[in-house]
Formats: sequence, structure tokens, C-alpha cells
Amino acid sequence: MPDKTHASVRRVSTNSMMKPRPSSALDKARKARMTALQTEELKLKDLITPERSKSSKNLFATEEILTKVIQRPTKKFSLFITGILYVSAMGGAQTLFHSLCGHLPYSEWDCLGNVTTNPKCFEATQSLNRSTNGSIYNKTTICANKLKAGLHFNWVVSDVNFFSTEWGLYCDEMGLYKDLIVQMFFIGSGCGTLLAWLLYDTIGRRTSAMIGLVISITVTAVSAFSPNAYLMIIYRFFQGFGMLIYYTAVYIYLMEIVPSSFRVIVSTFYMVFWSFGQLFELFIFVMCKNWGTTMSFMGMLMVISLIPLLYGPDSPRFKLVTLRRELEARKELELLFGLNGETFHFKEFKAALTFHEQRMDEITGINIVRLHPKFVKEMIVLIILWFVVGFSYYGFGYSFSQLSKNIVPSTLYAAIGEIFASLMTIVPLLYLGRKLSCQIFFFLAGASFVVMMFPFPGIKNAISVQELTALLGNMGVSAAFSSLYLYTFELSPTTHRGRIFNTCQFACRVGSFLGARSNKLYEVSKYMALMIFAVMNIVCFGLLFLMPKTKGRPTPDVPIEVERRSYKPKKGGEAEESRRQEKAVSKPRQLMAGPNRGLRAGPKRGMGDSDV
Repeated sequence: MPDKTHASVRRVSTNSMMKPRPSSALDKARKARMTALQTEELKLKDLITPERSKSSKNLFATEEILTKVIQRPTKKFSLFITGILYVSAMGGAQTLFHSLCGHLPYSEWDCLGNVTTNPKCFEATQSLNRSTNGSIYNKTTICANKLKAGLHFNWVVSDVNFFSTEWGLYCDEMGLYKDLIVQMFFIGSGCGTLLAWLLYDTIGRRTSAMIGLVISITVTAVSAFSPNAYLMIIYRFFQGFGMLIYYTAVYIYLMEIVPSSFRVIVSTFYMVFWSFGQLFELFIFVMCKNWGTTMSFMGMLMVISLIPLLYGPDSPRFKLVTLRRELEARKELELLFGLNGETFHFKEFKAALTFHEQRMDEITGINIVRLHPKFVKEMIVLIILWFVVGFSYYGFGYSFSQLSKNIVPSTLYAAIGEIFASLMTIVPLLYLGRKLSCQIFFFLAGASFVVMMFPFPGIKNAISVQELTALLGNMGVSAAFSSLYLYTFELSPTTHRGRIFNTCQFACRVGSFLGARSNKLYEVSKYMALMIFAVMNIVCFGLLFLMPKTKGRPTPDVPIEVERRSYKPKKGGEAEESRRQEKAVSKPRQLMAGPNRGLRAGPKRGMGDSDV
């Protein structure tokens, strides 16, 4: 009895001592919340390791379900995937428009009249023989002598209607409008990333793609009747705005619905279809010889790209992992399997869809930096890689595409070169992995730029050494661009994939905007421009040593899986494996141990009343 009395007194005195403390309620909530977090992390311990525990051995991720069920795509499923790839072709055609339909044929013009009626033009050319001095027919001759089309000269290609020649967008202030038409497309696509950043991980990839397509179709159809350059500048902004939204959304959507065994092939052909779209627009322009008619045709063809998106299911991975809607995810999987003639067996995969919900990670904002440093490091490296590849592709690639003074063969050469560059990524991506493939292509591009800096006057062949290295450099940049899409997809977790892709795309748009202006630097100093391209690509080659390999590894769904990606258990060392896992779990726990650090919005329901 005395012991119980003393114990009661001790409890009363302890409680009376704790009541005056103003932070007691906060401490109680903190401890309850930390207990919940520790419990959640211990559950993740078994689920994230490559070897799952016995209790979860029958659970399958959405990616594994697709790989197990869709092993041989049927004609119906292949046709559906081809329809999705068609969307990429429309993106390539839209991007080419300002280069093809806005071409200025500075080398193809003739003076009007004769020396008496038009002395200004003939005095500029009378001392030169056109057959041996064709270089006089260029931009400098027109702009330096302030010659006006229709007054002093006529374009020789009068049967082809470019909007730049129709509106007189050459020299001085009028030439700036043509530059604005080009740059507004990139500015619009950069702004499109800001809206897409909000859309992809909230309303989904498929719905976001349809929104972008509707914007692009509407603007493309209206721009075919643009009467002047002022309206075309506005139209090109919204074309880039819509194109970026649907192009990236469709890529993420496509990668999330195809089995991982076909991911390399589908990703490669997504880039190949981009070049096919440019070739298709070139064919239409050659046949029509009018920029307005070409735009009208492309607007009608873009409507077809909406059909597979309306017909197909949404991403089950997005529905389950990001939205936590298991019933909707089951429905989307059932529709997806129906396209391949398969049946989704609910009993067989009864627990498969709830697997992701158990390991859902809600940590967002500044807590990502503290709790997931590897995730943040990889994202920073990806941003740098995308900036460099955008700068190189639109800076060097577009300049190199001008292999001919005639826009038709130069566009043809560039598109065919990009097709080969995309196709040559298949073997490295399949057998060497994504990381090593990107390193090879960045190194190829950087080394080619270095070789181009040195002249080889003693070598005279059908194609010079500089032209050959320029071709290799252009193919290296294009191949790196193509490979980086797949590598980014496999690095980014499902819950943050849309935001990561759009952050990288924004960096790419900034690089493309600056790269398109690098032609001015090339005119000042060829060696300085090539040195910048070379250094940037070699730096990317080095940065990739800091990145993990993704070949043969499951794509992460939540940021915490990124932290565990490099985990490799030792054979026969279960004790060592347990210690490493415990260390990995305790690291975020230590970061959250301080007051008000790493806490979420509040304790889960039912856990806030636990005794302290």
C-alpha cells in the first residue's frame, strides 16, 4: 500500500510539473507523429528492398503487371501505340514551320528592269559576273544597299510563297520580326512548361495532352489565315505553348502504359516519328508551295492525333500512385489489357494495386531537400544536362542543317540525319544502359566540336574532315537528346515525374533560346563558339559519373525509392543487409528528430491520442 501511494503521488506531481509547460501539447503531437513516421518507414524497409519479404512476395507493382501480362502486343495494341506516336510527328512538324515556311532565299534574286530604270541594284552588281561570283547574291548585298523587293529586285523563287518574302521580313527592323516569330515559339514552349508543371501531376498525363492538342490545333488552323507578322508572332507563341504541353505529356503517358521490355523501342520511335513529321510537312510544302495551305493541312492532320487519346485509357500508374484511386486504376488496367486481348484477373492481382499505396510518400516542399538529398542531386544534374542538350541541339544542330542554300535539301538532310541518330541509340540503350549511352553521345559531340576547331588543309575528299566531324557532332547531340528522355523518365518517381520533366524542359527551352542566338557568336569567332559547345558537352559527360544506372531496375514511384536505388545486398549477408537497411531508414528519422523539423501538417487520425 505505501508503494502504491508513493507511486500515485509521483504521478500527480509529475503531471502537475508538466502542466505549466506551454509546449507539452506540441511535444505530445510530435512524439505521436514521429512514432507514426517510424512505423511507416519500417514498413517501407521491406517493400523497397530488391528481395521482398515473404508477406509481400505476391505483390506486384503496376510496371511488373504490364510486363507480365503484355508480353506479345497484338495488332490492336500496336495500332494504338502507333496512334500515340503520331502525336510526336505533329510536334516535329510544328517546330519546323518557322524554318521551312519562313525561309528567306537570299541567294535567289534578280534585279528588276535595267541600268537606266534601276541603277541602284545594277550598280551593286555590275562589276561581278553572276556565273563565277554568285556570292554577291546574299543578305549583305541586299541589306547594305537597302534594296527593296518589288522595287529593286524580285525573288527568283516567286512560285514558292514563304511568309517571310510575302511580308518583307528581311533586313533592319523588318528582319527583327522574323526573329521574333522564331523566338516566340521557344518562349511559348517555355511558358507552357509552367502550366504543364501544375497539370501533369494533378489532372493526369492524358488529359493534359488533350488540352495541349486542342490549343495547338485551334491556333494552327487560325494562323493559316494570318494577314501580317504581328499576328503570326502571337500565334507562334501559343503554338509553342500548346506543343510543349502535349508533347511531353504524351511521352510520359506512353512510357507509363507500355511494358518495360518495350520501353527502349517505343521511346526511340517516339523521336523517330518527330523527324517523320518534319519530312511529312516538307512533302506537303513542296507540293503546295504555299505556307498558308501547308498550315491548313497540318491543322486538319493534327485533329487525327486526338483520336487515340480519346479512345485509350488513362495511365493506371498515375491513378494509383499519385491519386490513390485503386478502383479507377483497376478500370484503366482492364481497358489497357482489353486492347491487347487480355483479361485483368482481379483475384490473381488482388493485392497488387494496394502495394503502391502502402509505400506512398507525402513529403513535399523543403522537406524533400532534407529527407531526399540524392533525389535533389539527381534533379540538379538532369537540369544541367537538359540545358546543355537544348543549347547544343538548337544552336549547333540548326546551324549545321543549313548544308545547302536551298531550304528543301537542307531540311531533308537534317531530318534524315536525326532519324539515323535516333535509331543508333537502340543498341547502346538496350545493351549498355541509359547512363553509359548518354555519356558516349555527349563525349562524341564534345570530341567532334574539338576536332572541328582545327583545319585540315591537306585533305581534299568529297566530304572534308570538318564536314564529317560536324555530321558526327550533330548526330551525337541528337542521340543524346533522344536518350535523355528515357533516362529522365526512369530516374524520376511517379509522384513527381510531371514536375521533374517540366523543370528539365524549362531548362531545355532556356538553352534552346540562347542556342538559337549563338549563331551571332559563330559569326564573331568560330573557335570561341565551338569551344563553348565542346566544353559544355564534356562537362555533361563528367557529370553523368555522379548519376546512377537504371538498366534492369524498377522505375521509382516515390522519392524515398530514389534514396534506396543504389542499394545492393551482399550474397549470404543477411545481417549486413539488415544493418544497411536500418541505417538507410534511420537517416531521415535523424533529420526529423529536431523540434518542428520534417513534421507534416499534423498527426494522422487515430494517432494523436497516444500516451506520452
